[in-house]
Amino acid sequence: MFKRSLLGATIAALVFCGSFSTLNASEIPETPVSIDKNSKVPLRILTRPGAVLYSDAEGKNVLKSNLPTFSSYFVYKRPAGELLVSGNGFYQVGSDDQGTVAGWIKGTDLFEWKQTLCLTFTHPDGRDPVLMFDDEDYLSALVSMNADKRVAAVDGYYSSIDQSAAKKKPLPSDFPVISMEPKMSVDNESNFTLMPILDYRTVEFEGREARLLDIVAVSSTEKDRKSSDLRTNTEYLQGAVESSESKADKLANSKFDVVWVIDTTLSMGPYIQKVKESMIKISKDIAAHKNLDGRIAFGVWGYRDATTKDLEYITKNYTPQLQGINDFVTTMDGVKETSVDSVVFDEDVFSGVSDAISKTQWRDNSARIVILVGDAPGHELGSEWNVSGYDQETLRIIADESNVKLFALHINPPKTKKYNKIAAKQFKALSKNSNSDVVMYWSVASNDIAGFENVSNQLSNAIVEYVSDIVSQFKASGDDNSAAVAVATTEQTAAKPAETNTQIQGPTKEDIMKTLHAASVTWLGNENNVAAPRDIEAWVADKDLKESTRQSLEVRLLLSKAQLDDISTLLKDVLSAGETNQVSGEDFFTSLQAASAVAARDPDKLAKAGNIAESGLIPDFLNNLPYKSRLMEMNNEVWESWGPDEQNAFLSNLEAKINSYAAIHDDTSQWIKLNPDDDPDDYVAAIPLDLMP
Repeated sequence: MFKRSLLGATIAALVFCGSFSTLNASEIPETPVSIDKNSKVPLRILTRPGAVLYSDAEGKNVLKSNLPTFSSYFVYKRPAGELLVSGNGFYQVGSDDQGTVAGWIKGTDLFEWKQTLCLTFTHPDGRDPVLMFDDEDYLSALVSMNADKRVAAVDGYYSSIDQSAAKKKPLPSDFPVISMEPKMSVDNESNFTLMPILDYRTVEFEGREARLLDIVAVSSTEKDRKSSDLRTNTEYLQGAVESSESKADKLANSKFDVVWVIDTTLSMGPYIQKVKESMIKISKDIAAHKNLDGRIAFGVWGYRDATTKDLEYITKNYTPQLQGINDFVTTMDGVKETSVDSVVFDEDVFSGVSDAISKTQWRDNSARIVILVGDAPGHELGSEWNVSGYDQETLRIIADESNVKLFALHINPPKTKKYNKIAAKQFKALSKNSNSDVVMYWSVASNDIAGFENVSNQLSNAIVEYVSDIVSQFKASGDDNSAAVAVATTEQTAAKPAETNTQIQGPTKEDIMKTLHAASVTWLGNENNVAAPRDIEAWVADKDLKESTRQSLEVRLLLSKAQLDDISTLLKDVLSAGETNQVSGEDFFTSLQAASAVAARDPDKLAKAGNIAESGLIPDFLNNLPYKSRLMEMNNEVWESWGPDEQNAFLSNLEAKINSYAAIHDDTSQWIKLNPDDDPDDYVAAIPLDLMP
């Protein structure tokens, strides 16, 4: 199948590599235990905080105490019966699947992990906190109820939790909810909590596919075993019911960074001038609010194209350090359109957005806003002039990972309808922020300069108005009652709208406020160091129990830097082999699928993924995974049924994902130290499944 060897680094980040075995060679099993009797996939475990490695199955002789949290081992012997269920049995574990036995670990010090998929909470705006049930039966019964009965039951659980936190009525001893996601946004960067999936059930939930998931929540920073059981841990109970609104006063210290990303090619002169004029008007508003001093900082990136050197630059950062409004207005004087026309109509939009997200010197713990202004689409994947190597979908994921809210102002020239459709698709995808169903996208005719002025003023004024009275604005924009927002925003200081004959379609002021509210929710969670539940095993649903259309949990793949580099190298090799006709057809597809399947099951084997594809184990690696990437869900028949254009589009998207791995690798904020003494190479990142092949 795969005709050449694949490069790959040795993976050790999640594996405690010491070998302490005192067993005779004849006592060591030749192969690890499988995840089940019908599979050849080896079973692995991850250690809990404070786990101990013993030389015997009775726990008499300690080889090493306090093993690094989440150390990964293969299982050579697994307890059975009551010892397995109670956790009192011992697992014989090894540092590899080649018979290198390390010792024994007690069941209460570990959890079985059949794949490297884990979960994180989605943004909490617009949904209720995830309830975590002690038993699958309660959750199954809820999902099977009709909507009215289920909502009433769920509201009853929330009410009981609130009453218990207020010390009005204690939770009953048989209360089925063991824990709950905090009402505030979880600060996963400071309080990383691994939520691996131990088991799952696929169910129908109001006509949609959903999953009930058996998870374990374990915090790497928690030295003491403080289970987040609401029924016994009153400290966690009190913290979990605290809402963002109850902490809104802290927002008086919040910061907002607003970065414009502007097409500076030949046609953009009038719009650059209007952005400058908008900023001059904003400066007066900011000067009138002394409490805004230092609260809002501005930046601007210009982007052009790589089609000719006469365009001077592809991207340019006019504000290496973000600026106050007066300095920014001066800086905008230097932002000019080029006098040279581009070779083609498309521009390098994606490089502009990518650099703004990843290269802006964002201030510490600031809410991040990007405003994109352009009149042409970005070069699509596969184009020689797509310098960034990204498309809109991949960049949107990167923006979410960087906590960036993006607004897009799209200018439509009348004679380029074909390109306008492409640009609209791209700009809408980029401005589909994770917290909202409303796309933050405005479409303005190129001959409607006044309309563009009104939109840019509306957006700029809304941001300044929101920050100037952020506490009341936060509470109003978090309310589903639009009238509350209207009342709270009657004192707007925006200039009189310019005269225009065009009705511009786009988000309302309320929509803008809700997006800013979502950014504030994230800021408050980080500021208050909100931690996820820890040291519990529970059943959860991946959808909001009161609104089945909303996803409450998202899937991640936990990888070390070495593993991320390995999958990147592997995929590049497979693509290169396909492009040079070293592999083709079914072999090529199977090689790609091997990389995806192995990453989900056992990323330590990535260097051997080519051989795994040859071995016929791919179906086994794909079986019984709770979630699959697009490639894992496909089969060779589907791949072969696609024409060259469909296959090339898929592979171009795959290349964009490979490029995103480099961005994640270089983003220090995404890498988590699991243990105090970890080397930076041992840090891990929770990679969105959507970025996997």
